[in-house]
Amino acid sequence: MIVNVLLGIAAATVVWFIAAAVLFFNPIVDKIYRSEESHPSVRVLPQSPVTIAKILGAVVVQCVAWAGVYVVVEPALGESFVSQAGLFGTLIVLVKIMPRDLDRLLLTTYPPKRLTIEIVVGIVCAYLVGGAFAWLI
Repeated sequence: MIVNVLLGIAAATVVWFIAAAVLFFNPIVDKIYRSEESHPSVRVLPQSPVTIAKILGAVVVQCVAWAGVYVVVEPALGESFVSQAGLFGTLIVLVKIMPRDLDRLLLTTYPPKRLTIEIVVGIVCAYLVGGAFAWLI
């Protein structure tokens, strides 16, 4: 069981990191996302190995936490891969993505185009994590 959990964490981390990189840094989205860097509520991170390491570290920590949650709720997610991946991805969206981004939408001046991109990328990554866990844990 512990080996499966560790494999699930590794796979979820890799798919999240790669999917987010592809979704954020493709030429179309990157241009839109960067167009709002001068907004006062945007903190521009330097493009460096240190920044990439920090982002990867944050993804690992989140995947470890979500794996712990997955192990607890897995019996309630159904038997099929689709059910487990879909329900757990939805759980991440409802507990992590939506509250964070709803707060930013209602309580900050964060630019709407950037926020929309981050919501979409977050939702995609949530379901990929659900899929990695359903497949391996």
